[in-house]
Amino acid sequence: MVPYCYAAGLCLGVLGASGSAHAQLPAGFPCEPLTCSNLLPATPVDDPATNDCAYRAGNLWWVDYVAGSLAWSESARTKPLTVAVFDDGAWIDHEDLRNQLWTNEAEAHGRTGVDDDGNGYVDDLHGWDFVDNSPDVSPKGECRDRISHGTLMASLIAAERNNRVGIAAPGSDGARLMILRVVGCSGAGTQADPARLVRALDYATRMGARILSFSAHWNATTPELDAAFREIADRPGSAVAAIVVASVPNKGEPAAGYPAAYDFRRIVRAIPIGNDDMISPGTSPAPAGLNLGAPSACVIGASAPPSGYRVEQGSSNSTAILAGLLAGIWSSPRYAKLTADEFLATVVRGRMSATARRSKPGSRPPYLQGVPLADACLLATEHRLARVCRQPETH
Repeated sequence: MVPYCYAAGLCLGVLGASGSAHAQLPAGFPCEPLTCSNLLPATPVDDPATNDCAYRAGNLWWVDYVAGSLAWSESARTKPLTVAVFDDGAWIDHEDLRNQLWTNEAEAHGRTGVDDDGNGYVDDLHGWDFVDNSPDVSPKGECRDRISHGTLMASLIAAERNNRVGIAAPGSDGARLMILRVVGCSGAGTQADPARLVRALDYATRMGARILSFSAHWNATTPELDAAFREIADRPGSAVAAIVVASVPNKGEPAAGYPAAYDFRRIVRAIPIGNDDMISPGTSPAPAGLNLGAPSACVIGASAPPSGYRVEQGSSNSTAILAGLLAGIWSSPRYAKLTADEFLATVVRGRMSATARRSKPGSRPPYLQGVPLADACLLATEHRLARVCRQPETH
């Protein structure tokens, strides 16, 4: 087993140490504008009808950057997609998460202590804790006193919109969160256990997750884990096909790590973008394929319940934002009936990867020509057009 490292450069066991800048937000946030580098606040907002405090204050620059408001208007008309969040668990009673959860209806309407749907997991209402083998997906043990990485990532995917508090996210209307705790904060739980990951992958796809979000990486694998990812992310005609959104670390690691290192067809990699459309200078080389730039710097997300928030930096953020954006687009009426392969071919490869919006050139291969910047501009209409979609192309 090897350390399970967050894409921002944090490895479990040293969570909270130097490697990712973070700050607890001051009293009064998120209803007061903040300044973070040259990115906040982003005014005017693209969707003035959205009432979340942080968005109204202009602090969610990253939502407008990916044209998230277009995904809101579209995806609200159809059934949200299930996004599985592979992380350290999440505080599901947080004000921005409690109404955004995937729910196992058989267990919700079943009997406590009984495996009502016969899937091998008792009372798995919103996911499963694969570290402690429990239906309680909240952070546990030492994790309870540390930053909850999974809570932050879940909020960047699908924080509740129009609840007058906190933040919104690109997948607010189009994603529902399946919480899978695959790593802990002490002992063997801090390791990327291949057998645990295989079980979690099997659960996520059997229970209907269409997008699997990995804001983390590990540097060793096994034949069993490779086979599980290949079945999900590569084999044509697979009954459990899903899109894997994988982080590419940005702390100078010589390789991207897994699952981004796989060259499978259904892997979409998040390339971290910071100030002024620049790729984070420490971004690891990524394999050729579906590589899309998404915001990483100065990002506000949920932390402790009931209403905590933090400002964070790092490519973990890019991954969650991209996963939420893909869910918001895929759940829109025009694309909701597409299979994973059809969505990737038609939307991600056919349109998103072909956008004229590109990052500035990176400092080393394979980023010397920049990367396509992920956005929802393909949902634009004559009646609804985000600001980023109107900007003249300069790159």
